[in-house]
Amino acid sequence: MRDNREKRVLVVVPHPLGGIRTYLLTNIPFLEQSGYTFTFMAPEGEAFDLFQKDVKTRPGVEFIPVPVRKRKFMLWPYIRRALRSGRYSLIHSQGLRAGVEAALANYFQKVSHIITLHDTRQEKDFKGKFGRLKKHLAGYLSSRADAIIAVSQDCAQNHLDFFPLWKRARCNVKVIYNGVDVERLTTAAKSFDQNTLRTQFGWSGEIRILGYFGRLMPEKGFLVLLDALRELARRGHADHIRLIATKDPYGYRGEYMREVERDEVLSRMVRFIDPVPDIAAVLPQIDVLVMPSLREACPLLPMEAIVLGVPVVGSDAIGLREVLKDTPSLAPQAENVAMLASSILEAATMHRKELAKCYTSDAYTRFNNLHLAEKLVQVYSNMARGQTHISFPLSEMN
Repeated sequence: MRDNREKRVLVVVPHPLGGIRTYLLTNIPFLEQSGYTFTFMAPEGEAFDLFQKDVKTRPGVEFIPVPVRKRKFMLWPYIRRALRSGRYSLIHSQGLRAGVEAALANYFQKVSHIITLHDTRQEKDFKGKFGRLKKHLAGYLSSRADAIIAVSQDCAQNHLDFFPLWKRARCNVKVIYNGVDVERLTTAAKSFDQNTLRTQFGWSGEIRILGYFGRLMPEKGFLVLLDALRELARRGHADHIRLIATKDPYGYRGEYMREVERDEVLSRMVRFIDPVPDIAAVLPQIDVLVMPSLREACPLLPMEAIVLGVPVVGSDAIGLREVLKDTPSLAPQAENVAMLASSILEAATMHRKELAKCYTSDAYTRFNNLHLAEKLVQVYSNMARGQTHISFPLSEMN
């Protein structure tokens, strides 16, 4: 960063929802305490509108909406225009795509640049005629960042394997785990009615409520979960188990919702609810959080459930396994329907509930974002002094 510039950060966010939204809402207050102000750039639309409502009262906040044409958008021309104003001392890109486009826009501007990685890569991400070229360009441009922050060890190793150039380039790859604002979460959970769902659907206390609050996507394990529900019904549990899932009616995901509604078994066992603005309102009302993802980076939702003492059934998938390690949560083999069904039954037992409740104090410490946010503040401070080296170690999650 240059001393003659204000401590204003351009935050580039291609998708301001889900875990990225939570990441920003959790960390921004800590960074503001160190004097930073923020301009958020994202594609125009409902997701960015909702995000703006979340942060519009924060001091000095600004927004740059990027036009969307036929569901497509380009960030780099607008990033370049913003950087030419000379107002920004730092770019903080959220995700690889944002990092690549920001690096392109910043090629001659030389503004300090941080990329935070929120996902993992697969070869199919760069499929098609020019896939190899796109992969090479993505690796080269992102390697020009001053620092790359991965939100888990799995996430870091996945990208280093995918982009070997990073190992010998100037970019400094380190891990700062995701974390949860545990005080806000636990306080908010106590303020909500704990029986809204049972009252809304007329369920007795004997019904075991499963919660699935991810997007209705194959990589999130939603189709595997539907098969596990069918397996549970085959085992005679159709009358005692219900799944709450958030609506996701767009594109092919809407077809999955219609498939559930048409299926004789699933239509009895699954109920869709509107997305909730605060997950603390629903987590205490469910008996088990189910998150059978096929891959993750470092998901926040299971952390929130564990902090609140809710049993979690996940999977042994990359990224998710790090979060669930050494907790009372269950991590069956990803895509194994029979194991997932059995794990759901086990997680719903009183024994597992007691284990989850007993672990909350440990979870409060382990997943607390306070000490993790301090590391992000340290990265910002290093950039302010013109130091791109990050001194804290690449350590495992506590």
